Amino acid sequence: MGSAIWALATAETKLLLRNKTVAVTAILVPLLLGFFMATGIGGSARMWALVLSMQVLFVLAFAVYFTATAAVTSRREDLYLKRLCSAEPHPAVVLAGTLLPAVVLGLLQATAMIAIAVLAGAPVPGNVVLLIVAVVGGAAMCVAAGLATSAYTATSEQAQITTMPFFLALFVGGIWAVNAQDSLPALLVPGGAVADLVRRSLTEGNWFTQVAGALPAIGMLLVWVVIAGLVARRWFRWEPRS
Repeated sequence: MGSAIWALATAETKLLLRNKTVAVTAILVPLLLGFFMATGIGGSARMWALVLSMQVLFVLAFAVYFTATAAVTSRREDLYLKRLCSAEPHPAVVLAGTLLPAVVLGLLQATAMIAIAVLAGAPVPGNVVLLIVAVVGGAAMCVAAGLATSAYTATSEQAQITTMPFFLALFVGGIWAVNAQDSLPALLVPGGAVADLVRRSLTEGNWFTQVAGALPAIGMLLVWVVIAGLVARRWFRWEPRS
């Protein structure tokens, strides 16, 4: 199974790099936006929390969510997914191999963005566990959301439009969670939980107290992963929309 996933992921990476629109959107856009924010907006502790939160959300939105939506849509419309599923690989293996490049790209870019921010003057995260939960949990949510969105996306080019509502939810939730006096309502929006976890990872204090305070955000992030997964399971298409 592992070798099959790796082979599919390698092939998918080559296909993604051939699609200039997806490659630019997934690789260059989040890096440029994140670099601009790190070098031009940082300052106070709250501003750095906003910068790091938005950097992570940029990566999750463009590198993971958009790429997953566009990739799955394109492979479905080309009958690539159907051909693979009619062969030996299990459908779960096919999806894992197709989505793995987006997840790996997102994790690598998130790491790079955080490093750039720290070099630019951001505080070093004191609670790395919360930061890891934010990135990994956010990636899981965005992958599931990408599968769900692909059901309503006819072509990979159309993904630039169909992904906009979830993009908006991610960014609005992130800004709300960082700037609100009470971040609990912001957790109801997809990006809120990720941003709250990133913000808390930068604060000083007892490690266990920080984790305890982050439990609502962790719980809501898990809820969003489950919701997106259920929607994807219900509406995901193996057959072309046409």
